[in-house]
Amino acid sequence: MKQCTTCKGYFTLNLFYKRKDRKEGLSIQCKKCESVATSKYSNTERGFLLRLFIRINSRTNHKRFRDLSEKEKDKHRCYITKEEFFDLWEKHKLKYGYRCALTGDIIVHKTTTKEQTNKSNSISVDRLNPEIGYTKENIIFVSNKVNNMKNAVTKELCVAIIKAHEERGL
Repeated sequence: MKQCTTCKGYFTLNLFYKRKDRKEGLSIQCKKCESVATSKYSNTERGFLLRLFIRINSRTNHKRFRDLSEKEKDKHRCYITKEEFFDLWEKHKLKYGYRCALTGDIIVHKTTTKEQTNKSNSISVDRLNPEIGYTKENIIFVSNKVNNMKNAVTKELCVAIIKAHEERGL
């Protein structure tokens, strides 16, 4: 039995997350309290952006990328530090406020379920050129909805779409 530092309840050890950095190898909070605290922090601006950075910084370790060549993995690698990432966000806020860099729609730092993600206006990090990884020059902050729509659209495709519009007088 172990006591949770938050709710003060006593629980069996399997109700605490394992933590290698802790002396006894377990979290100080029970799983329920830790989940609530993590969710609360993840919906703060700093917590949300930190999770975004961690996600883009570790994405080439994901099983989805495991079998890709190093050249292909380079397109998804993060080449910036956490400090540079937060600096880019501050510059974005100065220029756009809490708005999508592409549409001007309001963007928020609110976590969503997997089903909601592609339709939400939560902050997302997009690469302007999908052939290049996450660099200071290549990332912008947009809404999840816009990032999902843009996906892997290239500059050449955008030019072709504009050309087709111009040819038809639209």
